Amino acid sequence: MDLQTLVNKHQSHFSETEREILSFMLQHEEFVAEATISSLSNRTFTSTSSIIRLTKKLGFSGFAELKYFVKTSLSQLVPQNSDFVQSGRDDVFNTLETLENTDVERILKVIHDARTVYCFGTGYAQRNAIQEFAKAMLVCGKFMHVIPARNEFAGSLSVMSPQDVVIVVSLSGNTASVLDTIKLLSVRKIPMIAITAEGVNVIASHPTYNLHYHSTPTRLKQNSKPYHSFIGLNILLDYLVRKYIGFIDQEEIS
Repeated sequence: MDLQTLVNKHQSHFSETEREILSFMLQHEEFVAEATISSLSNRTFTSTSSIIRLTKKLGFSGFAELKYFVKTSLSQLVPQNSDFVQSGRDDVFNTLETLENTDVERILKVIHDARTVYCFGTGYAQRNAIQEFAKAMLVCGKFMHVIPARNEFAGSLSVMSPQDVVIVVSLSGNTASVLDTIKLLSVRKIPMIAITAEGVNVIASHPTYNLHYHSTPTRLKQNSKPYHSFIGLNILLDYLVRKYIGFIDQEEIS
């Protein structure tokens, strides 16, 4: 078991502050494995008591035990997936299976009825995917405004209203640089659809609606950081377009 899996098991029990600590920890596991509790509290701008409470919720007796767990799990990382092609097939199948068990119709209605649909991707690949999605939706008669960068995302808040909807696409759902903007969307009651990979999800704790895709991390011998394929994300967005076509056809009939 690794830290990601452990957090997934306890996800519903965390406070907002604890989710932000976990967001940092999951992105900096090598640091956590060697850190002191004071250095971690400084990096996360929280108190040591908050970190101690979090370690208890994760099932550890203290921070030292958590550090040992993280260090051990990092040392046991498999350098490569046994079958790259099969993991891609699994991502496609599991993404579609998740979507088939999700109430997509209400999300389609929110998109259809929105005054303006704003779209934002937290990374380069996510932005490319959302741009192609917006092009496809334009063919269906629905214009979407793609926000190109983080600063523009924060700056667009002043023109957004509860009659709009914001679609945010992320991999981990732990992108700290946009969390403040996402919290403000929630405070202002602006509907938001978060599209993230399965797993612990700080971003997904704030929006009105959530959609998930699968992205199996592939560890390469020459790189300590895993490679993530976005085939699941593209499948999800294509699925939404196809379902939207059926949705508007049904609207015209009724």
